[in-house]
Amino acid sequence: MITRNLSVSKAIVLWIVWIVPWLVLVTTSAAAQPKVEEFVDPDYGYFFRYPVEWKIRTLPEGKANQDIRVILQGPGGSSFTVVVERIGQVTTPQRFASTPGHKERVEAMMSETLEQTYKSISRNIKAKSMVVGERHDLSNELGIKYYLATLHNREAGKPIVVAGIHALPYEKDYSINFVMTAFWTPAAGQEQEILTAIFNSFRLAGESRTAEPAEKPRPPAAK
Repeated sequence: MITRNLSVSKAIVLWIVWIVPWLVLVTTSAAAQPKVEEFVDPDYGYFFRYPVEWKIRTLPEGKANQDIRVILQGPGGSSFTVVVERIGQVTTPQRFASTPGHKERVEAMMSETLEQTYKSISRNIKAKSMVVGERHDLSNELGIKYYLATLHNREAGKPIVVAGIHALPYEKDYSINFVMTAFWTPAAGQEQEILTAIFNSFRLAGESRTAEPAEKPRPPAAK
């Protein structure tokens, strides 16, 4: 059974808790039909596309940020963060596919990530409730991969969306966590399209840049 590393889950939680106050300070709206650029990480084998007006920083910057690889910040206050997790074990597609109940294992991993990471984020930002939205198994021939979306309702202020694609490439001893934070607003249709496009562009090295994912990750609607 592949288990997640609590230290990296903690790194994600601490980063999200830091970024939430920053969201409050940035309120400009996102541009329509933005031009895009592509970010490629040759060290860990993933890529994604993002609007050119978004600010992107590559890390690490010292020992404190060894797990954080990329920070992408949008003009509307939304952010994406890439955190790499050393899991200390390697799996192969043959081994995974031949194990009875491998689909159930992915479901178990999604539940574990919700417990270790997303619920910890909810507690740390003092949300009164967390709603789990979409959860999709996106696994393919290159690795185990899944999408989770949560909505965190607060006593005061807009709800906060925290969603992510979590990938464990085959033959590697690490996972890649592509995590988004954003305020939820019912009038943010165009901005949500941009966030969805960024999510849909995330790929492991070797995945097609043009093929549509079997499931299209989207930030959750408020409940």
